[in-house]
Amino acid sequence: MDFIFKNKRISGILTILPKRVVTFEEEMGNYNFSPAKSMKLKLAMGYKEHRLAEDGQCSSDFCIYGLQYLFDNNLLNKEEIDALLFVSQSPDYYMPPTSNIIQGHFELKTDMICMDINQGCAGYEIGLIQAFMLLEQPCINKVVLLNADVLSSKVSPYDRNSKPLIGDGAAITIVEKTNNESTIYAN
Repeated sequence: MDFIFKNKRISGILTILPKRVVTFEEEMGNYNFSPAKSMKLKLAMGYKEHRLAEDGQCSSDFCIYGLQYLFDNNLLNKEEIDALLFVSQSPDYYMPPTSNIIQGHFELKTDMICMDINQGCAGYEIGLIQAFMLLEQPCINKVVLLNADVLSSKVSPYDRNSKPLIGDGAAITIVEKTNNESTIYAN
């Protein structure tokens, strides 16, 4: 399916990563492989380290940290946000929605749209399409798309198929209307 969006743009993207860096070698003893097979696995995966959340950190923590940075540096104005979308496989809770927790934390306006989307790999694209579709409404001019996951605590440290692939963190994307004759194609 192809989507066409006119007079909209991505005006910024911020990534937030945990401080904790864990190397493949630190974890390979958990995988019940010989060192040679483990190094083959590392080569096939194509990376040497990943970022993991500290115990007790959750998805909203990374989003709150990133939004605070944007507000403090005058890169985003709270009053301009008309919708807050949160995409994750690891929400803080099932109820209340994490987008509402973040809205309340910053005391954002009460008439904004808050929506959680439960998605994994295709989550960013689905969230982005949803953000562009919300911008079709006359009363919505700026959408903040939050993609965050803290999956490291949900995967067994002995799972050699999943654990090496898991990394925690967040991305914040600002999507807004523009007067420029821009066209965005999504398929």
